[in-house]
Amino acid sequence: MSLSSIANAGMGAMGKLSGAQQDMLDKAPAEMKPFLEAQMKMQKEQELTQLITQMMKQMHEMAMSVIRNIGG
Repeated sequence: MSLSSIANAGMGAMGKLSGAQQDMLDKAPAEMKPFLEAQMKMQKEQELTQLITQMMKQMHEMAMSVIRNIGG
């Protein structure tokens, strides 16, 4: 699975809320719902960004390890 396919899958899932999140949103007062939904979506976006950042960091570390082994 490539990094872009993981990112695309994450972006597709980002708009969907989990069952627990949807329950919390349903129980919230009407005036709070847009704010809570935006907050939940922003949190998912941050989690996806962290995941991609970690994956890119690990890929870089693997590539540097190969380069060190070739040079050495």
